[in-house]
Parts: sequence; structure tokens; C-alpha cells
Amino acid sequence: MSQDSAGMHDATRSRTPPRPVDNTDWLKTVAIICVSAGHFGFFFMEDERWWSAFGRFAAPPFFFLVGYAQNRTVPLHWIWIGVILTLLESSNADWTWVAPNILLSLALIRLARPYVQMLVQRHGWVAFVLLVSTFLAVLPVAAKIVDYGAEGWLWALFGLCQRQYVDGISAVGSGGETQRSTASALAATETAGLMRLLACMVAAVVFVWQEQKEFSFPAIHLAVVIFGLGVLSVSLCLFKRGESRIQPPEKIASTLRFIGRYTLEIYAIQLAGSELIVKLVPDLSP
Repeated sequence: MSQDSAGMHDATRSRTPPRPVDNTDWLKTVAIICVSAGHFGFFFMEDERWWSAFGRFAAPPFFFLVGYAQNRTVPLHWIWIGVILTLLESSNADWTWVAPNILLSLALIRLARPYVQMLVQRHGWVAFVLLVSTFLAVLPVAAKIVDYGAEGWLWALFGLCQRQYVDGISAVGSGGETQRSTASALAATETAGLMRLLACMVAAVVFVWQEQKEFSFPAIHLAVVIFGLGVLSVSLCLFKRGESRIQPPEKIASTLRFIGRYTLEIYAIQLAGSELIVKLVPDLSP
């Protein structure tokens, strides 16, 4: 390539507008801020109750987005990073058993998602009720097997139903179908809409119940958790992946895009750093 051609290529590339901020970027940024607050309070603060309260808003978006996404590939780095983080946590707990890290839970959900989707599409309400009932039944056991246990699976089911509802709305609105097929698609979309609302309600109630059992929040902290989770749940019910209506200045937008792309890596670095700091400098731990 000549120098002139290379210069023109570089000039064209430099003029390419950056990708708009996606709704997912905002959601992941909120989640990573909340998880950082929760970890900071847990590792370094004597009174961690407020930090833990805000940290409760981190996990639901992660599970929701894995249920919402249609990607079937499980990145290998989810597995090995999840194993490393699990071992770090166990080492700081005198090598006692700890629930495998959330990354391993997310990997498991991504593997199971296509089969769950097929089950719900084929059997509708029967499959949905069976799944929810199963998740509720295994709550006491699942928490010891995977991080956040069946709570996370319920949020992922909500995400899957939300995706089916959003896709159904888009399909019905695209036109081009026969009257019969349109009626069938509309009925399926309405069913998905009801499922996603019920899944959201069950996931939120179970999440508050289980987290309160673990943290025993005082009344004011619990009220904040319930209110914040209510706002988050409404936001997730309105969630649709795509360009955000709010486009911040480019400096902020570039940060949001970076967090949106590397959310789990940021989470892993932050958690591993905290685990290592308290391991190497125990006096920093309350």
C-alpha cells in the first residue's frame, strides 16, 4: 500500500464516528459500580451495612443479561477466572468450601439457556411454572453449589422471557405476516409479556428474601434495598438492547463503552485485587 493510500485509510478511519452508547452499557456500568461498592464494604469497612445494601443491586443485572443474550458460546476465560477467584476466596476462608464464583454460574446458565428457551417455547406456561417451581424448591441446596444459587437462575429466566417479549414485539411490528400468523405471533408475545412480569416479580421477592436471610439488614437498609430493587426491576422490564436515548459527551461515552465491553474482566480484577490485598495485608481487613 502506498503512503498516500495508507494516509487516506487512516484519515477515513479517524473520521469514523464512535459506536453510540448502548442501553447495555448503562446497565453494566450501574452493575459494576454496585459490585465495587459491595466488595469495598465487605473487605475494608468495619460497618459494611450500607455498602452491602448498595451491593445487592449488582448481581441481578448480570444474571438478567446472560438470560437475555442469545450467544451460546461460553468464553474460556470465564471458566479459568472463575476458578481462580473461587480458590482465592477459599484461601482467605482457611480453605473451607465456598460457592463457586458467579462467573461459573453465568457459564452454566449460558450453556443451559438454549434448552430452557426451547422448553418454554414448546410448552409455554407448563414449562414456565415447572422451571419456577424447581428453582424455588432447590433454593436451600443451590446456594451451596453456585454463587447466588437459584436466585440467579430466576433473574436469568426473567431475562430470557424479556428477550422473547422484545423480539415478539419487533416481529409483530415489522409487518408482512398473514392475518393468522400475526394473531399467533401477537398471542405468543402477550404470553411472553406476562411470563416476564411474573418472572420479574418472583425473582425480586426471592432475592430480597434470601439476601435478608444472609445479611439481616436493619429496617432502613432493607427499605432501601427493596426500593432500589423495585426501580431496577421496572428498568429491566423496560429494557431493550440497542442505542440508548441518552448519549453523553464522548469522554463519558467512551468510559461507558469500555465498561460495557470489559465488565466481567473489571469485576474479576477488582475482586482478585481485594482478595490479595487482605491476604497480604491482613490489618486492612476489619
